[in-house]
Amino acid sequence: MPRTALRSRHSTFLWRKLSPAKWEDVWCERLSAFRDRLAVTALAGSHSIRLEIFALSGAQAARLARAFGGQALPMKRAHAPARPPIKVRGRLVVVATERERAALGASTRKVLLIPAGMAFGTGDHATTATCLRLLADASAALAGRPWEMLDVGCGSGILALAARMLGARHAEAGDNDPDALRTAAENARANRVSRVVIRKLDVSGWRPARTWDVVAANMYSGLLIEAAPQLARAVAPGGRLIFSGILREQEREVVAAIRAAGLRIESTVRRGKWVTGLATLR
Repeated sequence: MPRTALRSRHSTFLWRKLSPAKWEDVWCERLSAFRDRLAVTALAGSHSIRLEIFALSGAQAARLARAFGGQALPMKRAHAPARPPIKVRGRLVVVATERERAALGASTRKVLLIPAGMAFGTGDHATTATCLRLLADASAALAGRPWEMLDVGCGSGILALAARMLGARHAEAGDNDPDALRTAAENARANRVSRVVIRKLDVSGWRPARTWDVVAANMYSGLLIEAAPQLARAVAPGGRLIFSGILREQEREVVAAIRAAGLRIESTVRRGKWVTGLATLR
């Protein structure tokens, strides 16, 4: 891309690169400075992954392209490859386009539109997809009584919006990235979802002032370990914590931190190199 194309002060950019899947954990560590904007997608029928970092300045995108190869693209031109609808426990479908939403028509399942390529957490990564399924399970267990949900490190807002569609009477979505907050708000408007509060939340200095029935934290392992005590304080008695973003080799350390914070591990789900867990406060 010509250098002048990366100089706009009013545009955000995307860096994208394909890599062999076996190097996934290496890339996650190498790009850890952008962990709140990094999406890693396994490509179906392939041994490759797609690495994407969103909401970059032109200078940041250009530096990444020079250092690691790949492409630096203006976000408005960075059309993500199409993805199939994501079906969640027969109760929710996540689609990437308005056309897909219209095609489902009067479906018996709720339909959530999250455009691919908007921010971290579009549903196609193993961590987000598993969080959605555990959230659906939690909502089924809580059916018939009022419950509320908090999404820490919300990215696109997908989990908070899904919680409302699955029956939460109120949800909150927090992130420290202004681009993620803007995207989450756009997604809430596009889906006409109300009673979702979207706010800035820096998990490193966070002190929860209340508790929620379901708390979701899809973050990298270091942040989960650091924030485990705060996350535990945010879970209501009898409530649930869904935690994800963990590479398999980091699972033991994260689980130990969650347990040390006073939560009970109920289950862990492994998909490829990624681990998602469910913990409860009893």
